[in-house]
Amino acid sequence: MIAGERSEEGAPQEALTAAEEVLTRYAGGERGALSGLDTGALRGALGGAASADLERLDAADHGLTPRELRRLGEVALGEIESARRAAPGGHRGGDGVGDEPTGATLAHDGRDRALDAVATLREAMLRRAAEGGSAAPLRAEDLRYAETEPAGAAAVCLLVDLSHSMATRGLHEAATRTALALHTLVRTRHPEDRILLVGFGDRAREMTPADLVEHDWRPVPGTNLQHALHLARRHLRRHRGLRPLVLVVTDGEPTAHLGDDGDARFAWPPAPRTVELTAAELDAALAEGAGITFFLLADDPRLREFRELLERRRGVRVVGAEADALGPMVVDQYLRRRP
Repeated sequence: MIAGERSEEGAPQEALTAAEEVLTRYAGGERGALSGLDTGALRGALGGAASADLERLDAADHGLTPRELRRLGEVALGEIESARRAAPGGHRGGDGVGDEPTGATLAHDGRDRALDAVATLREAMLRRAAEGGSAAPLRAEDLRYAETEPAGAAAVCLLVDLSHSMATRGLHEAATRTALALHTLVRTRHPEDRILLVGFGDRAREMTPADLVEHDWRPVPGTNLQHALHLARRHLRRHRGLRPLVLVVTDGEPTAHLGDDGDARFAWPPAPRTVELTAAELDAALAEGAGITFFLLADDPRLREFRELLERRRGVRVVGAEADALGPMVVDQYLRRRP
């Protein structure tokens, strides 16, 4: 984790100042900051007595704690919700249009529900009558809200492109924040839903939020959408009976697929076999009733050809997205619950 000893010399004060900057960034959640710690210079400044402490620091597990990960997700979701509210005609929160009123009312429970004016007035009148009619006409505890229940739980798959171009174009941070926010939204407000995160580069894999945050975005060629859709279909089959929803975030056309031996096959421009197998997985997911939305983060000429292929399929929605609008758009699509 920590860089090797790069210097046995150097001004002690400069070494201490540099170390302080690195450790401050590390304490702020930047786990990769320790790679910039010059242990040689630091040992020279602190003396041999610091060697044991530096070795313990180097051997420590510097991954995110569950609490830190939750906080990252909450912050990402808060930023996206603020952006949604600020947008013209933006969504004001709540459970999404898929929720159905039950006909019952309830006191405020911390969720964003519609106020039931008739039930509120009735509650206030009953309270005033019980108190002799001299009490305040309306109190906060009189407020009643319309109860809703989910129209149907969803099996949600978010497929995130991990190809090197996502990093070189500066799109990887927006994709990561979006995944954290959506995962937090599902787990904290729609626990009846089942969400799966899938990252795909030369091949795809199921990921936790921590996996995605700590992904190193190394330059591995390949956009294996075929494998990602295959994993998404497996998740949907595990949760038959739930409304299937697949959301794909990518900046490129599919350039890899899995061969019969399980190894990844990469080709650019895409090989006809890659396109064929990717389209087959897409059609299989649609046949199983999945609603699929692609968020395309680029507008390359070859990507336009792939977009046309997608738009020819009924049940696929294609959205062109800028990095700063990705989060609100993905959250909006999830809340619509379009099967």
